Amino acid sequence: MITAVLIALLGVALVSYAQQVQLPVYIPAVNVSITALSANGMPLAKYAIVGLQCAGYNVSNLGLISVVIPIPSTGSITCKAYAYSFGVYSSKTVVLTANESGGETISVTLVVPVSGYYVPGIGFIPVGTLIAIAVAIIIAVILIAIGLIEYARWRRERLARLIRPPE
Repeated sequence: MITAVLIALLGVALVSYAQQVQLPVYIPAVNVSITALSANGMPLAKYAIVGLQCAGYNVSNLGLISVVIPIPSTGSITCKAYAYSFGVYSSKTVVLTANESGGETISVTLVVPVSGYYVPGIGFIPVGTLIAIAVAIIIAVILIAIGLIEYARWRRERLARLIRPPE
């Protein structure tokens, strides 16, 4: 009976000791950083949806993304990096292998073929939007000019009626 109690206590002690021992586990992984640029090299930090699709992983974010992808110790994983901005899509295939898993960061730069200009205080404006704004301003100026011409004509007619004697 005493031996059974000692065996039970020894078993509990071994189980609690085994739970306290932590073994380091190494999982090969690669940090992938993706940024989107416009056609003229300006960063699209606030204006592009950037993402990464790998086997079992689908991560997306606004602007830039940095994600850690576990890879198998042998072989490779094929991933697709993509960026979408102002109706234009760009993508690139990235192959991750175990050779790159030494804690490196793989930087992927995607050029989204949208051209535009950075306006301080406003941000990035694509060329199509700039053209639409210019057309709207031109139409507004034409309508104001027509309105002023019609007002001047109406005013002349009214003054002419005041000056001319009744018939």
